[in-house]
Amino acid sequence: MKRSLTLLGCLLLSAPVFALRMPGEVQPDRYTYYLTAEYGQQLKMQNDGKGRKSAFQPLPAGELRSETRADLSKGYPAPVAMTCISSIYYNTGARANWLKVGCIDNNGLEYEANQKWPPKSVAERVCKAGEGDCESFLQMDTDSWSGPQ
Repeated sequence: MKRSLTLLGCLLLSAPVFALRMPGEVQPDRYTYYLTAEYGQQLKMQNDGKGRKSAFQPLPAGELRSETRADLSKGYPAPVAMTCISSIYYNTGARANWLKVGCIDNNGLEYEANQKWPPKSVAERVCKAGEGDCESFLQMDTDSWSGPQ
């Protein structure tokens, strides 16, 4: 019994589960950024733990911070695209409504930005997810909802 519980605990701890935490009112539109090679390498360095900013260190508005733990994100190739979504929430410290942007790249790794969307300059192309040849790397529970039955 003890051995079974230990094995179960090991399995639960070793299985990474990624889910963006988006407080407040989630906005319906998603945008996919097809990243420049330079920006993809910059995010890879962040994921590998080099140049990773502390969670307590403030970032300029719109700058992405890796939200995936370094031990889980290390070793992935540089991302080539990411899909982002936003929410508006009340920031009690600032006493104002703030924009939070959450992104998931083509490797499944998470990023966040505050107050602004990432600049278009980090991408070769930005498109609205689901339109034309625009992929989405971020799926929502409501994507498969077919309305009231």
